[in-house]
Amino acid sequence: MSVEQLAEAVGVTPRAVRHWEAGTRTVGDRAFGRLLEVLRCGAQDLTGREPGTESLADLRRDAGLSTEEAASALRRKRGAHGLHISAEKIRDLERGRRVRGWMWGSPETLGRVVHMIAQVYRVPDRVVMDAWRRSRPEDPLPVLPVRRPRQPSKESMAVWRALNERQRTYLTCIFRHDQEVEEEQRQARLVGAEQRPAAEWRRMTLAISASSDVVGYTRIQEGLRAAGVHDPGAGSSVAALERRGLIVVYRDRLYVDGLGDIPRTRVEMTRHGRAVARAALGAPREAGPPAPLLSLWLWKIMVRVARAGAQGVDGSLAGRGPHYLAVGQSPDGRTPSRGFIVLRHPDGVTHGPYRWFLTDSGRSHIADHLDAYRGLYPGIDTEGLDESSG
Repeated sequence: MSVEQLAEAVGVTPRAVRHWEAGTRTVGDRAFGRLLEVLRCGAQDLTGREPGTESLADLRRDAGLSTEEAASALRRKRGAHGLHISAEKIRDLERGRRVRGWMWGSPETLGRVVHMIAQVYRVPDRVVMDAWRRSRPEDPLPVLPVRRPRQPSKESMAVWRALNERQRTYLTCIFRHDQEVEEEQRQARLVGAEQRPAAEWRRMTLAISASSDVVGYTRIQEGLRAAGVHDPGAGSSVAALERRGLIVVYRDRLYVDGLGDIPRTRVEMTRHGRAVARAALGAPREAGPPAPLLSLWLWKIMVRVARAGAQGVDGSLAGRGPHYLAVGQSPDGRTPSRGFIVLRHPDGVTHGPYRWFLTDSGRSHIADHLDAYRGLYPGIDTEGLDESSG
């Protein structure tokens, strides 16, 4: 892009762009957010600031809002009544200063403000909560509003109504087995058992093309039989569910002693299929940990790094955990990581392998929520973490 093209796209003068490029002026708050959109880049590309280190001011600038615009947008939110939000209060929030007003001392009020800021800045609550703790470490811990259960979507209910009775029975039985397997995997995680990839356990055996006297019935077939369906379960109803994008069907062969290779039909629910079944059956989604707490998987990584202390954990920390937890990472390329761990040399060392250590944000998070994690994941040994996070 030429200077003139960039200036027009961002809504500033070419002279302003030349000042930015020469380093003689900083980009204004409103222009900064627009610049990110036009250049299709992240804030770290322009500032060097790594994901997982954002302050409240950083989040506002990334959203392309001045303090006046942020205050105006927040005042229009339903939960802003009585808070008298102004640009001055936004600046006080960002600079760690006391915000005037008796309501601002309540953790519940602060949690409401965190939630409203997340909506205005278009980021998850946890991102604002992390930035809040970096910007205001002396504040009482905000208490986020309790999430309201989602109502079934009209689209999901319309898909369900379009199914005939037999197709609904199939989808119901497949969904219930899917949820049983998911619960089995969750229980296995809790006791530390070896984990199978979801691509394996999500694919459930529907039918084996052999006499039931020899191979018996699959769990899905048992459900179908209980609902009055006694055929093998791999025909037109299954094909209809696949055409609607509710399930995926896999056909392969299974070796059975005495019979050899036997055709097998397996099914896997799609996200769309799960949403339709949940809506029709009134099945709630797995709640998961309340914001801003970590999943069991990520909490295990945090405990491991915290226990390592000054030695750190070797840099080959496996899986996608660092994408969610590490400074400089992002789980989806848009949302910043939590910034709770960092890959660096041990203290006093300038060369050699890098290792994982807790950041100040990570230590604060453990100190803030350790009791909650002990209640949520009692099977995880956290003895000694009180001292390591202090």
